[in-house]
Amino acid sequence: MSAVRPLISIKAGKCNQVGTRIIPSPEPGLLYIYNSAEDELLHFCWRRRSATQPQAEDDLIIFPQDVTFTPYTACTTGRVFVLKFTSSSQRHFFWLQSKSESDSNPGHWSNRDRRWGETINNILQGVEDEDDEMGDPDAELGSEDIEEEGNASRRGGADGGRADSPSPFTTTTTTTTNPNDFLKSLISSINVGTAPPNPSGAGPSRYAQQTPTLSLHDLLNTTTTVPLLSTLPTTSLDHLCANLPPALIPHNATSAQKRDIIRRVLQSPQFAQSCVSLTVALRDGALRGVADSLQVPLRPGEEASGADQVELFVGGVRRGVEQEEAAGDDEMED
Repeated sequence: MSAVRPLISIKAGKCNQVGTRIIPSPEPGLLYIYNSAEDELLHFCWRRRSATQPQAEDDLIIFPQDVTFTPYTACTTGRVFVLKFTSSSQRHFFWLQSKSESDSNPGHWSNRDRRWGETINNILQGVEDEDDEMGDPDAELGSEDIEEEGNASRRGGADGGRADSPSPFTTTTTTTTNPNDFLKSLISSINVGTAPPNPSGAGPSRYAQQTPTLSLHDLLNTTTTVPLLSTLPTTSLDHLCANLPPALIPHNATSAQKRDIIRRVLQSPQFAQSCVSLTVALRDGALRGVADSLQVPLRPGEEASGADQVELFVGGVRRGVEQEEAAGDDEMED
């Protein structure tokens, strides 16, 4: 991987969320944002400053106005930013590792600290930041930059402040529900393959031994979904876009623009993670709850039949589509 040219980079460590506690990791880290020349997308990245390879440990693809990066005010014992997605319940916490401007209060937010956060948030919102004092935006992040940040590239924390071993701090967090409406809409709009019927007529337990378990990530992989985008009618495109954050869809967007936006969503790490998360939830016994919240029709007791839970969910989505189409045909006849 060649060196990237960050729009901004700051010294920041990651935090782990354990229940209601946000626990900072003492690992010295580097947080940076760059525009990829390969996929023409905005990347939000984090890596260890001690790393010997230039690859980011965390690399999130960002769609403008889909995320916010703001101070996490529930924390009073450190300077913590929270990255929140409007299209999902994802949250990522990062703590500033540059030296605090207050020796007596580690949670003190200086104008410099807030300005770094505002600049990052503006970039994520697609707002141009013209602050010349932030440094040279054309400076490259080579592998040597992990340990020696220097003076280039709008680099925050270049005062040499290193991460002291922090003591865990406790804060109360709230979570939002991810309804997975886009996943449901996608399944109902395209013909994804599922496991073939069991020719022997064997029961679910024997069938499960012969057939690999299903995963939404496998069913909705990009080799299946992306080629089908070109065949979707306008009504299906509109239905999919209706379940995306409004900020992602330009006003009066053309069909070509909508297809491109959906393609980028399908290729994003967040979409892959959503597929994995929903698959895990379905396998952990949440099929009935998820189906009810998304108004996916299941047969009575179907979740306890021993059949593959993901296949039951996909089958329920298709059954709902068939019922809607049948209801529409009845209305036309009347």
